[in-house]
Amino acid sequence: MEQGKFISRKAFLRLATMAAGAAFISIWNRLSSRNKLLSGKPLTNSVNTAKLGAGIYWFDNFIIVKSASELKVFSNRCTHAGCRINREIDGQLVCPCHGSRYEAASGKVLQGPAGLPLRVIPYTTDTKSGEIRFKA
Repeated sequence: MEQGKFISRKAFLRLATMAAGAAFISIWNRLSSRNKLLSGKPLTNSVNTAKLGAGIYWFDNFIIVKSASELKVFSNRCTHAGCRINREIDGQLVCPCHGSRYEAASGKVLQGPAGLPLRVIPYTTDTKSGEIRFKA
């Protein structure tokens, strides 16, 4: 065999260890940022819901589901991989990445791979203006 054509065992193990470490750091960073997306505060502080009729309303990082008698605010991030939920089909909020489906009225999981319901975002309502303000 010609010298220089093959990598030594020691160099190979060093390279493999560095690659495994880089992969671990990459996965750790992705999981850490996913948690920030799922627990982050809404980008806006308030929304005037008095002007909204019954239906589903999409915002930067939350979803408002309003019926005649109830108003719910959910994070728009799927609890499976943190993808942005951006569509509704037959009263279900659908994640475009892996197909998880959530009940729009409650945020509970109807179809996986997600295992946790959508995070409910707490708010208060100004009774005079109909504006909701998100709690800190």
